[in-house]
Amino acid sequence: MKLFYSANSPYARRTRIAASAARGFGVAVEDIDVAPLGPDNPVLSKLGPGGKVPGLELDSGAYLCETLIITRHLNDCAGGRLMPSGQAEIDKVAELEGIASLLMDSLFVRAAENRRDPSEQSPGEIEKEGQRAKRCYDALDKILSGQGTELHLGNIAAVAALGYADGRHPGDEWRQGRDGLRAWFDEMMKYPSVADTTPNF
Repeated sequence: MKLFYSANSPYARRTRIAASAARGFGVAVEDIDVAPLGPDNPVLSKLGPGGKVPGLELDSGAYLCETLIITRHLNDCAGGRLMPSGQAEIDKVAELEGIASLLMDSLFVRAAENRRDPSEQSPGEIEKEGQRAKRCYDALDKILSGQGTELHLGNIAAVAALGYADGRHPGDEWRQGRDGLRAWFDEMMKYPSVADTTPNF
């Protein structure tokens, strides 16, 4: 399989960390950097209509887009070992993954809005997404404080979202008043696959 990415995409980072974990279970995945991105990217334009990362080309020739679909496929290839085994634990990890996905989407929308010309920005949209992100930080703090740092899909999504917040929204100061979440994040950063994929905004 071939995983197409760009180094500063938080969505691609999630799939790269998941691919690294899957390799530990014998899954063969080749990472291919296709930056710079754009509508005329010579690689992505031939693979699918989206023209964005991440993308996973399967050995069958099928091309998967969208982060959640890719990470779920990698989990399947790893025999389900990127998720816990019991249903109650799976449910909790899925809940975590959903909140982390919501946070990443909210951060992405706000970053895009901030890059617009000031005359075209929506202060209401920026405020709405800022408040949404704060609720997500609080929820992650409640869920992850004192929890383990195994590389399952929920933890992978959360560490990638928080890393994206560091790069694009440092003013959120998500660590402030959330010591448990900060400690969890610092432990997650000890994984080479997490540290090595840190974006350089």
